[in-house]
Amino acid sequence: MQDVTTPVVFGYFTAALLATAAVAFAAGIQFLLVGMRQKSDRTPLVFALLCVCAAVISGARASGYAASTLDAAVLSLRVAAGTALVALPLLLSFVAHYTGQRLPRLSFGLALLLAAALFWINLVAPFTVLDAHLQAGARLVLPWGESLYVLDGVRSFSGRLFYGFSYAVFAWALYASVRQFRAGERLRAAMLLVCLLLEFAAVAWTMLAVDTLGLPYPAADTFAFLSFVLLMSFSLVGQMHTRTAQLESATEELRREATTRIETELELHHAAWHDALTDLPNRLRLQQLLRESLAAAEQNGQFGALLILDLDNFKTINDSLGHVTGDRVLQAITDRLLATVPENATVARLGGDEFVVLLDNHADGIARAGEGGRQVAQRLLDALVPPLTVDRRQLPVSASIGVATFPEAGMQMADILRRADIALYRAKGAGRHAIRQFEPQMQRAADLRLELERGLRIAIERRELALRFQPQVDLDGHLVGAETLLRWQHPELGEVLPSTFIPIAEETGQIHAIGNWVMAAACRHIADWQQRGVAFGRQLSVNVSPLQLANPTFTRKLAATVRATGVAPTALTLELTESALLADFEAARQALGMLSAAGFRLSLDDFGTGYSSLSYLQQLPLDELKIDLSFVTSLQSASPNPLVGFIIDVGHRLGMLTIAEGVETPEQRAILERLGCDVLQGHLVSPALSAAQFEAWLAPRGRG
Repeated sequence: MQDVTTPVVFGYFTAALLATAAVAFAAGIQFLLVGMRQKSDRTPLVFALLCVCAAVISGARASGYAASTLDAAVLSLRVAAGTALVALPLLLSFVAHYTGQRLPRLSFGLALLLAAALFWINLVAPFTVLDAHLQAGARLVLPWGESLYVLDGVRSFSGRLFYGFSYAVFAWALYASVRQFRAGERLRAAMLLVCLLLEFAAVAWTMLAVDTLGLPYPAADTFAFLSFVLLMSFSLVGQMHTRTAQLESATEELRREATTRIETELELHHAAWHDALTDLPNRLRLQQLLRESLAAAEQNGQFGALLILDLDNFKTINDSLGHVTGDRVLQAITDRLLATVPENATVARLGGDEFVVLLDNHADGIARAGEGGRQVAQRLLDALVPPLTVDRRQLPVSASIGVATFPEAGMQMADILRRADIALYRAKGAGRHAIRQFEPQMQRAADLRLELERGLRIAIERRELALRFQPQVDLDGHLVGAETLLRWQHPELGEVLPSTFIPIAEETGQIHAIGNWVMAAACRHIADWQQRGVAFGRQLSVNVSPLQLANPTFTRKLAATVRATGVAPTALTLELTESALLADFEAARQALGMLSAAGFRLSLDDFGTGYSSLSYLQQLPLDELKIDLSFVTSLQSASPNPLVGFIIDVGHRLGMLTIAEGVETPEQRAILERLGCDVLQGHLVSPALSAAQFEAWLAPRGRG
């Protein structure tokens, strides 16, 4: 090769190429650092490599124009061409990442193979991949005197393939940017389009004006790299700022969501542990607190107390004023409880109108703990004495309180609640607005009640119920009839009287099944005696519970039961207590009217012990008045009870038969006879008898 030793003037053009290289290299380093941090997005990293390639190409062009020998110029051209071959696949990858367009793997693979083949040719060819022959051309002197080293050559086949490859890459890049523009990302797509068009114009200028037409101008395609670097840097920086803002927004949103989640969790936790109406600890929270208090008391050898408070007759407020008013009453009660209990006490709501006060001050003795519990209970009752003002209404309230102390050996948390509940039940049974502390005998009574309640459920199936009959006679000793009395032959407790198990049956709702059995059994006995000619009197009296009478279907079912046995209703007298009439007098009056119309005789039992209103006696179709045994027992010759005479007189004036029950002495009989009582019943006449005993008692009196 021939060297040209013309003096070289290093000037602005070469400096501009080097400045372009410096800018591109600096941008490459910057985005290389960014790309290494953003592993999820490869766009900055690919752009960094493109910038480095642009810097190398610009530097090689500057070196070539500043060369003083052909070999140096060819080497610069070889470096520029090889770097361009590396840059073309990078450009494909960058555009694909930038525009979000999918680059087929096969096409990208072919592009890599072609670039690799041309890169190898560029390494081994004598005059680079572009030209088959190169020689030094006349120096190009720019207007300001700068002299550039130029080469003249013959384009090789591989050179034409190189340019075709370049055009194909640019064509696909333009296609991808147009699709991005149409997809809505117009600003980013427009910036890429500008870069590609500038680069394409610069390449076209170099090929047409410089290489083909030989115009005295240097190649300007390198400067197009500068616009690419600057515009794409601006676009990527804007994109990163946008993503940063999005990340910050997403982070803030996540922070808000985390805060909301924490607040929601706290609210849910509070809702799970507190009552929604009063905001007091609920049953679940109370159990946890009581468990902790019990463990602390056992560990420290000290004692505490638990109070269960239940409002008396709260259902009346709900029924008459509505549940909204009832809720406000509960809230007002809560305020009073909180203002009354000691500071270290816990007030909780079990549900409904039941509240719990946990006194975990751990007294140094079980007796002192009980005393402290009773004192707090009394203060609570006193605090409830003044009426509550709710919706401008003055509402009187009262409560019953059960007290239980802890701990005892082997005691569990549930045992404390159960004991306090048993004591509360006793307080309500004592007339309400009362305080009772748990005692061991209460547990025995509760166990007995549970045993009776469970036994009642199967007593009918096991045929443990039986009827007894107590004769009723007139003053001449003639048999009038008998009262049917129920007995329960318990397999372990023996004979249980109705006064023991009937209240339990009424509370548990089993009174309806028991009442139906009693009525059916009484009717079977009547039918059997009538068939066999046993003179049992005019009728049998059967007791009817107030709950039975309150049942809307009672009268219809009773009539059907009696008809099914073939017994006339006139053979039955239904005994009712005054409590059956007081709850709903009008409904009771209608029911009694239907029973009387059906032929049943009606008797008012235990008259004089309840409300005993004379106004309702004349409104009811009653046939009998029964004088309670408490009046009969108090009869003495020296001081006869004036109420007995009054009851007998009232009954006669209203056209009713009067029956005295519990007659045990001749003296009582004589007084009743003198007062004009119609029928006597009691041990003086006969005790309650089984069916067989009753028939044996009837035998001497003959058969009817």
